[in-house]
Amino acid sequence: MRLTRLQIEIIRDVVLRCLGEGTGLWLFGSRSDDRRRGGDVDLYLEIPSRKPLREILRCKSELEEKLDLHVDLLAKAPGEDKPIFRIAREEGVRL
Repeated sequence: MRLTRLQIEIIRDVVLRCLGEGTGLWLFGSRSDDRRRGGDVDLYLEIPSRKPLREILRCKSELEEKLDLHVDLLAKAPGEDKPIFRIAREEGVRL
């Protein structure tokens, strides 16, 4: 995984504050692979209750500002089921 401890702490703090306790958090994509270089931060979130899109976008914006990196969020609300959610969770690294 190509994130520092500080970056992980920032991600956890921002996600918890923006989306609430109980939000599952995984890093997937190129940053989860030590053999790759560069890339944005791809995060898969399992949100325990539905949130307005503006709250998810506020979280993304704050993460980008604090990390100084591009962040992609893939957010799963209760009851949603798409193959990409399963793939991100299975191939990702839990933060």
